[in-house]
Amino acid sequence: MKKILIVEDEQNVRGLIKETLEFLNKYEIHEAGTGKEALEKIKELNPDLVILDIMLPDIDGYTICEQIKEDPSLNSLVLILTARSSDLDKRVGYSMGADDYMTKPFGLADLITRVENLLGE
Repeated sequence: MKKILIVEDEQNVRGLIKETLEFLNKYEIHEAGTGKEALEKIKELNPDLVILDIMLPDIDGYTICEQIKEDPSLNSLVLILTARSSDLDKRVGYSMGADDYMTKPFGLADLITRVENLLGE
């Protein structure tokens, strides 16, 4: 079963994503509400996919994305999911190594499609 880590400080958004992906019954879902917690879980779990918010209370998501991509022991894909929708924000996300970039508000069907595509399903 592929592992997904949801990194989102807003509990209701994190819960919605978790419930949606758990409903598919094909992923092992983990959660983190802060950047520090996310980095700890990424190193512990080496998830197949990290769904990553940018605006976290302690460490911004861009920095986390960059750290994932710079660590040769990690092979996690990164899907940035954020309210920041400017072209500049997207360029920064991709330049930090993001594999996909999605803006809030988002459709659940679109999220599922992107997750499945990233994980090769």
